Amino acid sequence: MSSTGKATIFASRATTALKGVMGVLAAFAAWEVVRQTGFIDKRDLPAVIEVMEAAYSGLVHGDISSALLETLQSWISGLALATVIGIAGGLALALLPGLELATRPILEFLRPIPSVALIPVALLVLGIGTSMQLFMISFAAVWPVLFSTKAGVESIDPRFLETGRVLGFNRAERVMRILLPASLPYIATGIRTAAAIALVLAITVEMLTGRPGIGFYIENVRLNGLTAEMWGGILVTGIFGYLVNALFVGIERFTLPWSPENRDA
Repeated sequence: MSSTGKATIFASRATTALKGVMGVLAAFAAWEVVRQTGFIDKRDLPAVIEVMEAAYSGLVHGDISSALLETLQSWISGLALATVIGIAGGLALALLPGLELATRPILEFLRPIPSVALIPVALLVLGIGTSMQLFMISFAAVWPVLFSTKAGVESIDPRFLETGRVLGFNRAERVMRILLPASLPYIATGIRTAAAIALVLAITVEMLTGRPGIGFYIENVRLNGLTAEMWGGILVTGIFGYLVNALFVGIERFTLPWSPENRDA
């Protein structure tokens, strides 16, 4: 790439970063304006600097950092389980039309159900332990992976599979050497979407059931009237969610350079 092209890319990225910083500063300014007008009680809406200090203190002294670690563990486990089930199920539905027809009614029944609505059922059947939390996270996160995988396999040009047959690939080899690599951009998008959903469910379950994690921390400090600590926990949660999405985008761009989305980027 020429020096002019590199300079153009650098300038574009710098402009994007500057716009992001300006947006954050504008949000902080709006926060303070709302606070100063008294539209919301100042006891319920502490100053931005107080929120940042609470977030920093919680991370340094371990209250927020230990809670975030608990959430991270359950989030990774639930997302991994949803990914395995979703990829396997998506492949099966795309490759076995009879299975897809047989399971379509039940899948279309389960998919629209709000995952939070199943928490009472999960508590009744699985109790309040780790298995309940993993079930809730994986149930919510499996759908984007499942249907993205199915769509990816169905979008593959049939000539690719015919070429595999000509080369003597058996069914398993065609799946591993043709179907999966060609479907990876779709699968990656599904996993990235599922990661955000899994994080939401992990925190929601912690808030509603008292399972240890950042959700329980936020709810606990709220009940104790520690509003700055509550907002600090929310701030850390938002930053963590942003970093999770950025991480998955970076992995996609590094591992899947042939994806149309990454080529455009």
